[in-house]
Amino acid sequence: MNLTTTEPAQTAIDKAKRSIASLHQLSDWSMNGAALIQISIQDKVVHVGASTFQDNTQRLPASNFVECHGDTLPTVPAVLTGACEHWGAFSLPGRSWSVENLAARTSARLSLDGGPSFARMSICRGKVTMQEYQAYCGDNADDDVAPLYIFDPDILTGSFVNGAHVQDDYAVPGCFSSDVMACLTGSRFRPLPPAWLLVGVTRSGTPIHDHPLTVAWNALLVGCKLWCCLPPDVDQSLLLLNLDDDDDEEFDKSAIDWFQQIGDLPKEANIIVQRPGEIVFLPTGWFHVVLNVETSTAISVSLTLRRDLLRVWPLLVAEDVEFARGWLQGLEKSMENGDDTGVSLEDMSTMVALLVEKEAEGGAGE
Repeated sequence: MNLTTTEPAQTAIDKAKRSIASLHQLSDWSMNGAALIQISIQDKVVHVGASTFQDNTQRLPASNFVECHGDTLPTVPAVLTGACEHWGAFSLPGRSWSVENLAARTSARLSLDGGPSFARMSICRGKVTMQEYQAYCGDNADDDVAPLYIFDPDILTGSFVNGAHVQDDYAVPGCFSSDVMACLTGSRFRPLPPAWLLVGVTRSGTPIHDHPLTVAWNALLVGCKLWCCLPPDVDQSLLLLNLDDDDDEEFDKSAIDWFQQIGDLPKEANIIVQRPGEIVFLPTGWFHVVLNVETSTAISVSLTLRRDLLRVWPLLVAEDVEFARGWLQGLEKSMENGDDTGVSLEDMSTMVALLVEKEAEGGAGE
């Protein structure tokens, strides 16, 4: 008698997990019977387990910032309002660009991110359709210790199933329309696109990190997000990173674990309870961790403002001369082509001088 054993059918998310972290079992992703960390929200207050977070961040009309280079944007995190009102993606708040709406309008396979620390350290990425992610939101996400979320750039340059262009559903606010790093997009120095679609089920989120060279704007279309933003000079212990490379401890914590374990925050911390139609603006260098309080959809874009160029340039020159040289050459070519980079000839001269000085130091040391 031949006996056969039938293994449980794997979902699309299971297969993606295998692709993301092939050395780990599916059980490694699981709560394994542990109690869920409870999240609740009351107006501008979010409770994550026993921890409470009160929104303390200024709201400003996006219409205050009309200059295309963003020179007058705040130097600390802020929430911009009123920019999404006429977007097709926001024509029916809470319904347009919801998981259900996008599942009905798209068929592309989308990249996943998040998960436990071992998954985030992998260079592999799994992909699922929005329909498959919708099923995950409804049935299986609560089984995961750190749920996956969609983090995909390609859909924003694609089309819906009816042929309409996705980009036609939203617009870049004027103050973010000029990116002095645009000349590097698609190059080996900036291989990843600057704009991404984020769709995340409750409890998913982005671990603590920073953007040393770029600012970011994040437009929330559906759901609710909890942000904690910490200044560049923050006490490193507040990041809750395993900087000692202890093999018994995860390098970084998932967003929900971070919010549950952080304890007291410094007065400089910006807490944001983001609602649909609000755009979070994050200046360069600010550390931030983001938790999906509700299943959420957002567009996130990174760019470099011309006002920040001379400030970040010495840091880049000190750490990566080749990158700095490539960026400078890209700017020079853009200016030769008549593009409005917003960078003055005086600033270019300062950048060249710093780069030449650094390269001379390197040559003297050889």
